[in-house]
Amino acid sequence: MNARFLWAAVRKDLRRMRRDPLSLAMSLGIPLVLVTLITLVFGGQQAVPQGRLLVADEDQSILSQVLISAFNREPLSKMVVTETTAKADGLRRMDSGDASALLIIPQGFQTAFLKNQPTQLQLVKNPAQAILPNIIEETLSIAVDGGFYLQREAAIPLRSLTAMRQPSDQTVAQMSVAFNQFGRSLAKYLNPSLIGLEMNVTSEERQNQGVAAIFLPAMIFMGLLFISNSHALDIWKEQSWGTLRRLATTPVSLGTLLGGRLISLAVILSGVALAGVAGMRWFAQVHVASVLLATLWLVLSGMAFYLLLATITVYAPNQRAANVIENLVIFPLALMGGSFFPFEMMPDWMARIGRFTPNGWAVIEFKALVAGTAHAKDLAIGAAYLAVGGSVLFLITVNRMRRKLI
Repeated sequence: MNARFLWAAVRKDLRRMRRDPLSLAMSLGIPLVLVTLITLVFGGQQAVPQGRLLVADEDQSILSQVLISAFNREPLSKMVVTETTAKADGLRRMDSGDASALLIIPQGFQTAFLKNQPTQLQLVKNPAQAILPNIIEETLSIAVDGGFYLQREAAIPLRSLTAMRQPSDQTVAQMSVAFNQFGRSLAKYLNPSLIGLEMNVTSEERQNQGVAAIFLPAMIFMGLLFISNSHALDIWKEQSWGTLRRLATTPVSLGTLLGGRLISLAVILSGVALAGVAGMRWFAQVHVASVLLATLWLVLSGMAFYLLLATITVYAPNQRAANVIENLVIFPLALMGGSFFPFEMMPDWMARIGRFTPNGWAVIEFKALVAGTAHAKDLAIGAAYLAVGGSVLFLITVNRMRRKLI
């Protein structure tokens, strides 16, 4: 009797889902649209901050060009684009927030440097940006410090450059000897180097991942939460239709009804999980170590989410309150547990907290299965934890349904 009813309950839920595909589409549509838009914005490549440095070079000298060239070398060239402009125009564009920073090189900059006279570089930073202006400022600070030590160690050759407009052969020879002696004086610091670096590789080098590869696991688990939430709220629909009350008059237990819902949900989640893993392989170009293990983990996680949300749902006083309470649970879980923003993009303190949430733990285990650092044994251990916790939630839910909803 129970076996036939279980099969009937599974068919009933699957038929309801087939007649109402919009519910499933909406649950999956939100995360899929989000990750697609994010991928289009960042071009599917590794996210690198980019800014613009405006340069007002009023000196137009060799030294000023050398200073500007510091921003044209990798990796700075990938983050900062330099653009030459007039001082007035640069200040106007900074007022409108059109660039990360404006560097003003004053006239006579090279002459003052060669003669060891005071000179000043002016850097105007965009207060609306936090990272790139500081990177530009630190780069300039390193260049200024380098110029200071060059002045101290190579003062005589630098003075010779300004002694005459067209130096004689003898002067050029003396300067060459002076620079050679300067280079030898640095040899005791540079050759051999006083600081040695020993590198030990403890793990495989992590491949650069595009934005889609980072966001897709989070979006998949967001979809699992939405689908589980939708199915959990269906318990109140069953109550309003009188299904639970009629079932109480038969020999069939409420546990059989809930078990049928779990089986039908597992079927739906299997399709969702396969689509998600396939999207990671072919859309995000992520190597999935085991498609089967990753898919199974998604299905088990979705069923555990359902039991958790179903338990919360049946303790609500009515259907409207259940909907409100579920939303109050879902969105903080998604935000903190890596199902809206990946842990890689969270502050460290928030990521540490998020990893202890149910979905946060599930996301971490899923990424390990995808990367190949977790295997079938780890999946079995995780599944055992889910089975124990799910069994407790199953019994609590059935008991509450029997007392409250019938």
